[in-house]
Amino acid sequence: MARLVLLYRVRNWPMARKHLQVSEAPDNAAGPRSRNVLIYIRVSTEKQSNNQLSLNSQEKNLIARCKRDGDHIVGIFREEGETATNMKRPAFEQMIARATDGTRSVDAIMVYSFSRAFRNQVEQELTVQTLRKHKVELISHAEPLANDDTGDMFRKFIGIVNEYQSKETSRSTMRTMKANAQLGYSNGGIIPFGYKSVDAEIIGNKQKKKLAIEPVEAETVIRAFDLAKNGDGSSGPLGTKKIAEWLNARGYRSRNGSLFGTGTVHEMLTRRAYTGVRNFNEFDRKGDGERKAQSEVIEYEIPVIIDPATFEAVQTLLVSRRPRSRGPRLASAPSLLGGLVRCDCAKSCALTTATGTSRTGVIYSYYKCIQSIKKGQHKHDDGASCSNRKIARPVIEKLVVEALLDQLLQPERVTAILTALKTRRDDRQASADRRLVDLARQVTDAEERLSRLYASIEAGTIDGTDPTLKARVAALKTTRDRALEALEYAKKSSALPIEIDPVAVDRFTRLMREQLVSGDVAARKAYLSAIVDAIVVSDTTIRIIGSNDNIRATLGPNGQPTPTVRKSVQEWCRKRDSNPRPRHYE
Repeated sequence: MARLVLLYRVRNWPMARKHLQVSEAPDNAAGPRSRNVLIYIRVSTEKQSNNQLSLNSQEKNLIARCKRDGDHIVGIFREEGETATNMKRPAFEQMIARATDGTRSVDAIMVYSFSRAFRNQVEQELTVQTLRKHKVELISHAEPLANDDTGDMFRKFIGIVNEYQSKETSRSTMRTMKANAQLGYSNGGIIPFGYKSVDAEIIGNKQKKKLAIEPVEAETVIRAFDLAKNGDGSSGPLGTKKIAEWLNARGYRSRNGSLFGTGTVHEMLTRRAYTGVRNFNEFDRKGDGERKAQSEVIEYEIPVIIDPATFEAVQTLLVSRRPRSRGPRLASAPSLLGGLVRCDCAKSCALTTATGTSRTGVIYSYYKCIQSIKKGQHKHDDGASCSNRKIARPVIEKLVVEALLDQLLQPERVTAILTALKTRRDDRQASADRRLVDLARQVTDAEERLSRLYASIEAGTIDGTDPTLKARVAALKTTRDRALEALEYAKKSSALPIEIDPVAVDRFTRLMREQLVSGDVAARKAYLSAIVDAIVVSDTTIRIIGSNDNIRATLGPNGQPTPTVRKSVQEWCRKRDSNPRPRHYE
């Protein structure tokens, strides 16, 4: 029995030593070490961001807390005007990346309150778990919690409360904005071209806004719809590209003074608000942007610029003239001319790549009309079948590249194209200058008439109490102000002259020739697509179609070519990606 007791004591001796050391450790410890802390501060609205009071107050309190605790601040991250319901905040992402970079140089992240960092309880807990894996503690200055299971429970509860408060605030704000829209007031945002925001009335301590017609912009909108429906008198209805050219050539400019493009014109022609009804809360801005149910959409009246009949007629014309777009599958095809070359049949079908094997086992490739692949043949307008057209890939690619090198990418030809563009730009600017002169004359004329009117009143020639005098003065002031606004718009559009540098042109042609001759297919295709719009193949000819503007857009400031960025690239995400290939393809 004594032996058993002795063995028990010997086995437990290390444990006794361990407990003895632990109990003695506080007497020998030097005290808690200083922590490396990251500070995160945030405000959610632009008004708070401009005020700076909330940000500065948070920063001041957190810095004082770190000094009191003896912590070392290694970084301060400020988030201005960002919502905490969205985790994709630049400063927040940078802070998390800094804390979890693997260097273990950060011990804690300090926020004024958990609501400053999170308004989503699930995202809060996922972030806490990520930080804990890297030994980083999340500290709330206003909500001190124990670092145990009880503290975790209270933190989760706080996260739920913060998320509920955020959603309740969002619902309350949306109710207010809906009520505001139902009364016909504007809730802000981007003001449609053709309108301006004006003060309406003060309700409580809030200045309400409404949309009013901006005369200069409204004139441009009316002109664009008239061109789309009736043309300019010498032609039929114009498309978006021709409308943009017509407006630019006559000195019309966008709100920021730039030239009109097809995109801005198309947006203008499809904006239903011009008919006098604007929608609020039409799309889900916090989700995936889908259209909301009709019961959630608020319609309110604004001044009419375009009558509904004209608007619907233009929409019908736009749908009937919608071009067939070139899909990413063709645009990103691995062949040099993929997405550019097409057949000249009635359908304007694209030529796609195909392969074949000879009797000797040699594999050859060629371009073939898609319709001939799908149906075996394609037809002319009269119904007669045309040839089952196909052409060898090496042959057509060599012909196209040689034609571009010999006939287009020569310094003399490029200089001639740039000279023509310069002449056109100068003519366009001359029309804008003439419009400037006309507008300045209108301003001067209106001011002179007002001056003469005021002089007549002072001299007693005109009775100042005449009831029609007020309306006359108001009309003259309106004419003058409208002309002044139009003059300011026109001044913004003054374009800089085009300078043709022979050295830059020579460098551009030389580099473009090198790029088209050498390099991989993707690079050659990128430069080819930058200057060529389409390649049309018939039985006897190959037509290369492009715009002179392509050369101007591709020519960099120092003569370097700048091809357009492709929207999609075949096999851009290789092997270990979100959609992995089967193993036998690797």
